[in-house]
Amino acid sequence: MSTVIAPGHAGLALAHRIVEHLPHRDGHAWTAAAYSAWWTTRPAARLTQTGRTGAVIVAVQAWRTELAFQLDGREPYRPDAVTDRLAPQPIAREILRLVLPRLDDATALAEAPAPADAAPVRLAHLGLIGAALRAHGAEPAERRGPLPHSDSLVWRSGSGMEYRATLVGANPAVDLALSGPVREVEAVLPLFLDEPAKLPRRVRGVKTALGRRLAAHLTQFTTVDLLDDGGLSVGTASGPFGYVAPPADPGAPVGDSSPVAAELHGVGIDHLISLAPLFAR
Repeated sequence: MSTVIAPGHAGLALAHRIVEHLPHRDGHAWTAAAYSAWWTTRPAARLTQTGRTGAVIVAVQAWRTELAFQLDGREPYRPDAVTDRLAPQPIAREILRLVLPRLDDATALAEAPAPADAAPVRLAHLGLIGAALRAHGAEPAERRGPLPHSDSLVWRSGSGMEYRATLVGANPAVDLALSGPVREVEAVLPLFLDEPAKLPRRVRGVKTALGRRLAAHLTQFTTVDLLDDGGLSVGTASGPFGYVAPPADPGAPVGDSSPVAAELHGVGIDHLISLAPLFAR
């Protein structure tokens, strides 16, 4: 028998489905409660997780969903992100991609120690990612990071991809380096980018076959620009952004197994945890 949801409870009902798609931390699930957001009279919900500072506010409008993060001393008076999606899984994806990294960053600014003293925080966060990967069969290893006051988690997937997730200082945003066959890189990068655009953009002046293939694929999702070294910049300031390296041999023919390397910045810890099943296989 179906359940009829009164309009005033529609936002909370949706929020209960959204939290099913947000990953646990230290065994703690997200929960949802009714809430009145400052910027709207529409139904809203407040999402919280035991052991985590702050909350996520979800307000459902007729044709869009508005998202914001809340901290002590930081009551949102306007949404921090807006999506035209109304289904729980796409909304959860935007929370993971756009909202939780900003919540974590604001928390770190208020609570985290100086970079030289932040190693326990970095290792704890990398431990959460590593535990999620191990649960799906990967074998990540901790390494000293490439920068001062940094630590990394490195692993390989069964599909031939190599990953390095790095945290620097007290910054909770992950730098994710990846390399592998172009077909796999083409599948991974869009997991962090915008949803496909209605009208794919064009990038002019790309001279290598690998660059043209990647540009044609990635412009479906986000802004792509050609750089002076022949590489590509991808992403926007509102979410993860990064760089695709030019091919080592610009004249080489391109197939699905052609090697390519890329890096992304501003990746959320929870976003990586949620993608562990894909990154481990």
